[in-house]
Amino acid sequence: MEPEPPPYNECVIGIEPSGYTPSAPPAKPGPSSVTPGGLRLDKAYKQGDRLTIDFEKHACCPWDTAVGLDPGCRSYVPQELAEKGITQSQWEDWCDDLMKVQRKSPSIGGCLCIFCFPGLLIQSVLCATFCPTSGNHCFKWLPCCYGDWHYEIGEWQRKVNETLNPLDMHAKLKTFKPHNRAPQSLNKSQRVAGKDHNYEMGMLIIALNATEARKLMQEPWDNGVNDGCTSGIGRML
Repeated sequence: MEPEPPPYNECVIGIEPSGYTPSAPPAKPGPSSVTPGGLRLDKAYKQGDRLTIDFEKHACCPWDTAVGLDPGCRSYVPQELAEKGITQSQWEDWCDDLMKVQRKSPSIGGCLCIFCFPGLLIQSVLCATFCPTSGNHCFKWLPCCYGDWHYEIGEWQRKVNETLNPLDMHAKLKTFKPHNRAPQSLNKSQRVAGKDHNYEMGMLIIALNATEARKLMQEPWDNGVNDGCTSGIGRML
């Protein structure tokens, strides 16, 4: 007759074996960004398998702070991202980081001064032809250059996509010119009011599945700008 096995010892709650490291509790889901009536609180507009979020690239004057994302965008992680594991904290960090980058964005007035004052047309042609104002070079930090802004826009997208790509999503900042080429967004009608065909409309696009993500990866940021000048080398938006 075989001996009976020793009695089974149940674990005692609250006592962990030596060397055991408890895993962090799962993050609590944040409030839904979509109301029962379908109203989006995250300032995103869903069309197909993409989200479009308004992104104002440039202010008119250096002291104008109404650029970047809508302030309300930060308060709610889009529902589609939350369902794939993106937390409210991650979303807030991404929004905050992007708005910090935006502090280096040139104003329209500043660009006009650099390209047109005091030499007007001659200065404009010379700057566009010979000055790599958008490039990633050792002088990109100078007030007359915006290469630091373009470089950090690219770094922000790289950082965000390190998290989104394994989840079969992708984010890209894009420019549309003229603005009627831009996809629909929550604030598009207000943004284009009074703007002519020279207005460069910025958008943050997020692809929500693997097929759409691959398409977005292949799409350029430039949708109608066609900046072939030396001053446009290095542009990311």
